[in-house]
Amino acid sequence: MKTVLITGSSRGIGAATARRLAKSYKIVINYNKSKDRALALLAELRQINPLVIAVKADVSKEDEVCAMFDIIEKNFGSVDILINNAGISYFSLIQDMPFEKWKELMETNLNSVFLNSKRAIAKMVEKKYGVIINISSIWGDFGASMEAGYSASKGAINVFTKALAKELAPSNIRVNAIAPGIVDTDMMRKDFDDAELRDLKNEVGLNRFASPDEIASLIEYLISDDASYITGDIIHINGGFN
Repeated sequence: MKTVLITGSSRGIGAATARRLAKSYKIVINYNKSKDRALALLAELRQINPLVIAVKADVSKEDEVCAMFDIIEKNFGSVDILINNAGISYFSLIQDMPFEKWKELMETNLNSVFLNSKRAIAKMVEKKYGVIINISSIWGDFGASMEAGYSASKGAINVFTKALAKELAPSNIRVNAIAPGIVDTDMMRKDFDDAELRDLKNEVGLNRFASPDEIASLIEYLISDDASYITGDIIHINGGFN
């Protein structure tokens, strides 16, 4: 049974992914601040599969990432599949955005992808097997007004994904990114009021937001052997929103 690490998996897309994969994989739930949610998810998933652990780590900090991987390797041997899901948003005009917020976005959204990928890769190369999925955003390709920092972090993830896929392909390690449109999560809802959400929904071709489970379903496919020829891609799932 392969081991999957899902960063930022106490809620939203991460939690939905953990639920979807729990029957078939060893699962590592990563959380930073949402301890109660993470432990509740851990208890839920252990009713399905005893091979689930939860590890607290701020994945933007190298020492905490290394400590988390030490725990995972002690329990499960190595990480076979890494899902870089942890992320934050910030909604503001660029001239009103504090530099500290810009740095926080880059550290959480982008540096975490680098740090976790770097730590996972050595064992993957040794085994000549691995899958890395980076959760990006539609805004990483198109940019979003009042979300310049967020868009920049996701655009960087897209290019990192393509470059890393080329670097790791000779070791049979696949790297892809998923670029969702608007997903119905706590992070999305904190940035918009009800009227703004209605207006956004009207801009989506399917006239609704994605559920976290719909993103999890795509992740499930991309990490499977059925997707063994897919690497270096940015896969959009946006309901016709662009």
